[in-house]
Amino acid sequence: MAFPKKSKFTSPATPAKITSPVIPPTSAPVVQRSELKGSGIPKAPAAPRTITQDDIARRAYEIYASRGYAAGDPVADWHEAERQLRAGL
Repeated sequence: MAFPKKSKFTSPATPAKITSPVIPPTSAPVVQRSELKGSGIPKAPAAPRTITQDDIARRAYEIYASRGYAAGDPVADWHEAERQLRAGL
C-alpha cells in the first residue's frame, strides 16, 4: 500500500478565526457628510453686516462704471447700491 505524497504547502493546524468588526456605540447623532454642501457640520448664523457709507459709495461707483461712465443720476445710483448691499448682492 502506497501513501500519498505530502505537498510542500501544508495547511495550518488550526484555521484562523474570522471575526466581524466591532463598531463602538455612539451617543452623539451621526451627521451625514454632504459633498455638495460642505462638511455637514452646521454653522452658526452669521452676524448681520454693517453697511457703511464707504461701502455704498464704492458700489455706486461700480454701478456708474458698469454703464460705461455714461451720465446718469448719482442719487439713483446711490439708492440702487444701498438696495443691493442690503439684499446681500
